[in-house]
Amino acid sequence: MNYRKGIRMSAAMVHDKLGLGIDLGTANLLVFLEKKGIIFNEPAVIAFDRESGKIVAAGEDAHRMLGKVHSKIAVIKPLKNGVISDMRAAKALLTYVLGKIENLTEKDLSKTTCVICCPSEVTKIERDVMADLAAKMKITDVFIEEEIKSGALGAGVDIFKSKGGVMVVDIGGGTTDVGIISFGDIVLSRTIRKAGSFMDDEISKYVKKTQSVEIGELTAEKMKIELGDLHVDAKNVVNRYAGRDMVKGIPKWVMLSTQEVQTVLTPVFDEIVKLITGVLKDTPPPELSADIYKHGILLTGGCA
Repeated sequence: MNYRKGIRMSAAMVHDKLGLGIDLGTANLLVFLEKKGIIFNEPAVIAFDRESGKIVAAGEDAHRMLGKVHSKIAVIKPLKNGVISDMRAAKALLTYVLGKIENLTEKDLSKTTCVICCPSEVTKIERDVMADLAAKMKITDVFIEEEIKSGALGAGVDIFKSKGGVMVVDIGGGTTDVGIISFGDIVLSRTIRKAGSFMDDEISKYVKKTQSVEIGELTAEKMKIELGDLHVDAKNVVNRYAGRDMVKGIPKWVMLSTQEVQTVLTPVFDEIVKLITGVLKDTPPPELSADIYKHGILLTGGCA
């Protein structure tokens, strides 16, 4: 009798667990809470008051402040190249987001089962940092899952009852992950730290080198979004952007074309193609390569 009662109590405890999914990316933070759905999907940026340490803004509001604030405000991106570079800022950002949820207490967080996404080739130390982040938020039941697998599940792919191998290419903000999933797990995966943020940096360097004008992160990202087109027959569009003359130190307009952005981005995507080719080449069973050739590639991530 006591044994059955114990089983019922254990089942009830599992049932009471609340599912929490966190994709803390270099560019964006996405938080999913069971029974509520996606509660946050905004840039992974947070702004602090340097004197008081209080949070001034987070997400989209903080992102708009990049490169525009005075010395009393610090605007921070907690992640760099897919891994946490500022634990304090990461914890503050997640605490701020979860604090916005009605009736979610610290006690409720201690009862959640949390899944945190990470790039494929992060080290054990980097995984431990992510687990430590959850622990600092009083979350004890934590799983660190690779973004490739999470992306496939999010796209509606049944990775456990798959008809064969599935190749996933996840082009995010800090890293590009390429992996092959078969029957519920990753067969092979590779990562390069060249993705959206790297592309923005390359555009900034190009403008600085060719036109002696300095531009901010937001402007470089805008150039990439508006002019980025790798098609051979892409229409050549020319747009005007504001920057700062590096010689005179005064504001200056910059004219940039689709062809120029294509010149900057092509080497980056060539590296991604090499990564995909390398994974295909090293895939152990030939049958998996045949499955991928038949079913194609699942492309995911913010830069996809």
